[in-house]
Amino acid sequence: MHPFELRDPVHKRICFDEFERGIIDHPFFQRLRFISQLGFIQAYVYPGAVHDRFTHALGAMHVAGRLFGRLIENATAFQTRLSQEEIGALRTRVRLAGLLHDIGHGPFSHASEAIFPRFKSLPFDWTKIKTQKDRQAVHEDYSVLLIQTLAREGLLDADIAQDVCCLVHNAVKPSKWLLELASRLPGLPEVLKGMISGEVDCDRMDYLLRDSYYCGVAYGQYDIDWLISSLAVGERDGKLVFTISENGVRALEDLLLARYHMTDQVYCHKTKMGFTHYIESAISEREIKLMLPTDPYEYAALHDGLVIEKFFEAAKDEKNYWSRHLMGRIPAKRILRLYTKNAEDIKTLAKLQTVCRDNKVGWFTHSITRELTNLGELGDKAQAIYVEKKTLTGDKLIPVFEYSRLLQKYNDKMQFTDFFVLREDFSKFKVCFPRFS
Repeated sequence: MHPFELRDPVHKRICFDEFERGIIDHPFFQRLRFISQLGFIQAYVYPGAVHDRFTHALGAMHVAGRLFGRLIENATAFQTRLSQEEIGALRTRVRLAGLLHDIGHGPFSHASEAIFPRFKSLPFDWTKIKTQKDRQAVHEDYSVLLIQTLAREGLLDADIAQDVCCLVHNAVKPSKWLLELASRLPGLPEVLKGMISGEVDCDRMDYLLRDSYYCGVAYGQYDIDWLISSLAVGERDGKLVFTISENGVRALEDLLLARYHMTDQVYCHKTKMGFTHYIESAISEREIKLMLPTDPYEYAALHDGLVIEKFFEAAKDEKNYWSRHLMGRIPAKRILRLYTKNAEDIKTLAKLQTVCRDNKVGWFTHSITRELTNLGELGDKAQAIYVEKKTLTGDKLIPVFEYSRLLQKYNDKMQFTDFFVLREDFSKFKVCFPRFS
């Protein structure tokens, strides 16, 4: 029994225990109250989208617990090869990974990653993370840094911290304790990771419903209860794998299509894409002074409000074009969305760029590459899911990508470029292309 609970508009009730409350109450986690889920520019398009990473993280913890309860606690392999104490310790790790998977996000979530420092400058425990060091850091790196700091403060046991980091970052190896469990249950770390960052994970299962709710759109809706009840863990070639019942495949398809439509209609909305360029340009051109520190405590002191105040101050100076247009809510004019796999669109993009340069029309582009799913790919990148298909001779596990024609059709990457013209130059652009008048 969890002694604490809170109300949530998406999941109704989210429960947590005393240990989890200690993590939730820590300033590192409380900071997420002031990191918007979709970036403050999203509120320019969807005024209700004012939710934050704090509520999303709580929702992800809740979903992670539900997934664990369905996939692990009801699986015979776990009940016969692990003790109840070991299963309980795994549950703790999975729920904490759901809770802390986004703790490293910077101001405006993904928007600030453009100015993250080099990975090698972060003060990690390098014995537990193996990756290419001369690259730009991402928010998952900062998540590991903050989780390791929680362990140094004594809030987390060292093995628990390492395993939580392992579940939120692919470059962190499991603890000796988890590796010993994996010797009895091959594939265990991969299954646990799949619950946090996989094809059907607690992250996207929460944010699709949450973003849809707060944006006031229906694109992100899917049947979470039916999907979770359709999932299980089986064994294939001596390793644990995710399985899904035949009548649950449609719920999985709905989840993946919800992600596709939310990406197309919300996350890549034309106005949002334009304002994202404003933010990145204002930062890169030093209209505001923003350096992301490598010290975990200094980093944790950063939040959206501090940066918004910098934009307001910068907008007072007429020289700061991007800040003035951002805070004045003056969007650029999107002309076309062009798809990079289309040869005709590539020619159109080149023509637009040439005409705008020749006529001194200000323009910029913003490009996106997203994928619906990795289920059609082989190798370590994909978290395989198998359908429990009934046959005359018994149940047979087949890859869900082979089973679902819909997933085969929608597996192409979303690759497109939005072409924008500066608002004040649109009249000159219309002279060149009268059809836009």
